[in-house]
Amino acid sequence: MAEAVYRSWDPMRNLRLQVRLQRITSSHFLHYQPAAQLRKDLIDLATFRPQPTASGHRPEEDEEEEIVIGWQKKLFSQFEVDLYQNEAAVKSPLDYQYRQEILKLENLGGKKNRRILTYTDSDRHTNLEEDGGQHPQATLFHQEQPCH
Repeated sequence: MAEAVYRSWDPMRNLRLQVRLQRITSSHFLHYQPAAQLRKDLIDLATFRPQPTASGHRPEEDEEEEIVIGWQKKLFSQFEVDLYQNEAAVKSPLDYQYRQEILKLENLGGKKNRRILTYTDSDRHTNLEEDGGQHPQATLFHQEQPCH
């Protein structure tokens, strides 16, 4: 991954990043071949595309995710959503705040992000990392791998 430095006189609260995740595979390119290239003896690849499930979910929706993230904006992982929906997991004022935010999100139709999540300065493990001077090996999320 390349690093870059961008200097600005704007306050950090004005920072916005647009993040886009897209799965790219060799079959991905085949789906987008122009229809004009088809001959009569060939089958259109659209025939083989996954069909929506009974709930209306389209599998290709999992192939791409795009979101704009502001400075210190919290995007919850599914693990955090499940955790903070359980009132017994609330141990601190921050936990209570996260629980309220998640309940509000659920009332508005659920979180929009599926794979993109963020850590903020107030999250538990970010303080451990800064205070100890090293990256913790254990992560908060069961499917997450530490990256260094």
